[in-house]
Amino acid sequence: MAAEQTAIRSLMVPVQTDHLLIPGALVAEVVAYTQPEAVPGQYPRWLLGRLHWRGQRLPCVSFEALNGGQPAAPATRARVIVMKAVGNRPGLPYFALVAQGIPRLITVETNEIDETDDDQNDGPAARMPVRVHGESAVIPDVSHIESQIYRALFG
Repeated sequence: MAAEQTAIRSLMVPVQTDHLLIPGALVAEVVAYTQPEAVPGQYPRWLLGRLHWRGQRLPCVSFEALNGGQPAAPATRARVIVMKAVGNRPGLPYFALVAQGIPRLITVETNEIDETDDDQNDGPAARMPVRVHGESAVIPDVSHIESQIYRALFG
């Protein structure tokens, strides 16, 4: 009997150097980019500020900077990916990631994801560099991202 295939609706999110492959179940909404409101105090450069979304003020993050690179200046077609938090941390039900363009919706079968040895996309916020549908992408480490945001904002 063949192993059962599992289709995962996902987003290919363009960032400065590559794409993030994010399961659709973690995405609450994709919205137009607006300049984040500065957060008073000393914060890491990857924490770009806060965005207003549906009556909430969400921490907005540069994936590139959190992963050890430089924060990218927002592109003309930049978007914000509102992510559902998975860590059940008080005060952090959602957070936002800046995308450098419009994400694409794709359906991925589990057997279509191949792990790669791409050292360029190795960093603390990257769970795994992959190839899917012939394209390179990075699966982000959402738990790590959330823990860093929580530590930065709440100690």
